[in-house]
Amino acid sequence: MSALTEEEQALLAKCVAKVGCEEPYQCLLVPYLEFLRSTGLAEEQGQLAWALLCRTTYPWQQHIRLATELKDDDIWISTGDLEVDKCLGGGIRLGSMVEVSGESASGKTQLCIQLAISAQLPEAYGGLDGDVIYISTEGPFPVNRLESMVYPLVHRVCGEDYANAVDPADFMHRIQVAEFENMETMFHAFDYKVPALLSTGNVRLMIVDSIAAHLRFNTSNDNSGQSLSAFYKERSDSLVSMGAKFKRWANEFNCAFVFINQVTDLFTGGNGNGGISARLRPGNSNDSDSSAELSSVADVDSEFATVVASKKAPALGSLWSNIIDTRIMMYQRRGLAPSEFRLASDAQNNAVDQATIEPPSHLLRTRRWIENVFSPWAPNALCEVVLDKSGFQHITNVNI
Repeated sequence: MSALTEEEQALLAKCVAKVGCEEPYQCLLVPYLEFLRSTGLAEEQGQLAWALLCRTTYPWQQHIRLATELKDDDIWISTGDLEVDKCLGGGIRLGSMVEVSGESASGKTQLCIQLAISAQLPEAYGGLDGDVIYISTEGPFPVNRLESMVYPLVHRVCGEDYANAVDPADFMHRIQVAEFENMETMFHAFDYKVPALLSTGNVRLMIVDSIAAHLRFNTSNDNSGQSLSAFYKERSDSLVSMGAKFKRWANEFNCAFVFINQVTDLFTGGNGNGGISARLRPGNSNDSDSSAELSSVADVDSEFATVVASKKAPALGSLWSNIIDTRIMMYQRRGLAPSEFRLASDAQNNAVDQATIEPPSHLLRTRRWIENVFSPWAPNALCEVVLDKSGFQHITNVNI
């Protein structure tokens, strides 16, 4: 009743006393005509008192908002590159659960370090001036890479003047790192340590690198003789319980959760990603739909088609796919050395001396792509990027 005026509070107190109730909501259990007779109020005054009773009893009505208002409240953590942000629908959305998946050395950890720095930047530069939790399950936290990336990334995003004034140590102090060697300690932290950190700090981003390390296989050192089926059942139950907790915390604490995931080989069917990569899988030459699938993605170059046709799918199965909100896939194709290119040319053209042939520049470097596979707020999209000392940047006007 604190939101009511003194006159409205006095009217409600009078009604409660006249009807003979202890709490305002009990007056609503009385028929309306009986309520008017007991209070002695006129029709207009009685309707006002009845509306006040409903307003205090059902406060959820005060929180009804338009969908356009909710959209205006969306807050994003920038990746530090506008084109990559555009590919992801704006960046990493607060209140969401995001998976970053890809093969080893595709740049998953590099992207997450970049996000950890970007989240600490001032709001004027696409950051949130927030703290970061980084949970590592696959070895020591790459503190040297973080320290070396701070100045180049801040310089690229914020400009030279601001970059010269920052201290990399300040960014490192705002990242709380925890390392766990097995599934039991990781889930124990999720149950107790993580909610404590979220409730007491200004955490805007939490990263788990990686969620699959202790969940893909039974790595427990105990001798309980747990069967494989029992392990996977326990894992499924834990994933569902964990997902529910993180979804609740994402909304309660206005924080984004990013989970790095590993990939697994597929030996039948498509690659299970559901995005551009799923439409580029090799088809049967007699399948009339194969040409249609490839022609629908004619804007994607053939080199990328070769990469994603390798039939890789994120680990942890469909259960985990239905827990996360967004899936980001990262791909890479390693560049050829000049000698490797010449050997390939010799084999193809049966030439004796191809030493004078220089390979195209795009074959000499590692090519990388970031794909927004699915997301509730952004369509499937693809962006080619390059990884340098400042992190990921988009590439434009690439000549194939």
